[in-house]
Amino acid sequence: MKTTKIAALLLAASISIPAMAESIAMVNGKSIDKTDLDNAVAVVVQNSNGNVQDSPALRQQVKDTLINREVILQEAQSRKLDQQPAFIKRMEEVRQDMLREALFADLVKNMQISDAQLQERYNQTQSKFAGTKDVHARQITVASEADALKIIDSLKKGAKFEDLAKSRSLDPAAKQNGGDMGWGNLARMEPQLAELLKDLKKGQYSSKPMQTRVGWIVFKVDDIRDAKLPPLAEVKPQIERQLQEEAIAKAVEDLRSKAKIQ
Repeated sequence: MKTTKIAALLLAASISIPAMAESIAMVNGKSIDKTDLDNAVAVVVQNSNGNVQDSPALRQQVKDTLINREVILQEAQSRKLDQQPAFIKRMEEVRQDMLREALFADLVKNMQISDAQLQERYNQTQSKFAGTKDVHARQITVASEADALKIIDSLKKGAKFEDLAKSRSLDPAAKQNGGDMGWGNLARMEPQLAELLKDLKKGQYSSKPMQTRVGWIVFKVDDIRDAKLPPLAEVKPQIERQLQEEAIAKAVEDLRSKAKIQ
């Protein structure tokens, strides 16, 4: 009888007390839970665009990363680095940034953007593109005007633009893509750049370099086409984000107008 009563009490306790978190490692007495590992692995898999799958090898790698992180955090805390004025100041800045983003997210959450608003903005954008041109351009960026003129001289002698971009451009990406800038609409470009590119025909490069804050640039136009806005279904997320950002800006203006500013 007594044994039966004890067993019943143990059963009741096992039902009422939550299960203990499963630990995958202990670092100086601090437990790292399996839930943390599961969540971290899920993030890695999700952000890999299908290139990484959950596996024992991945779990071991992520586990080692979590252990290293805990070792680092414990050492930083033992040195009281979290009590230094610079750290406290940075934490306050981060808190303020998070609060601002939280307000923006809250504004967006309660925002209703209708299909009519999306269609109206799409039509407005489409009218701005009407009659304009898209250009597919390349660029070579160098440090000085003299270097840029040497590039142009090499092009006149038959050098291939893409090869010069890969070997001479200061832009690191040019070494892989040959200075490819992709497609851009002349009506939406910086006026100075649009003015230069609009006079170039397909296959032509600029006879004079353009000075910018990052250096002197020589351009080439690979292709030209009539501007055509993608279907609404393709650009709907961008238009929706644009309307949300405009609404947030308006809300901030309203808050500022109500604030007592001296």
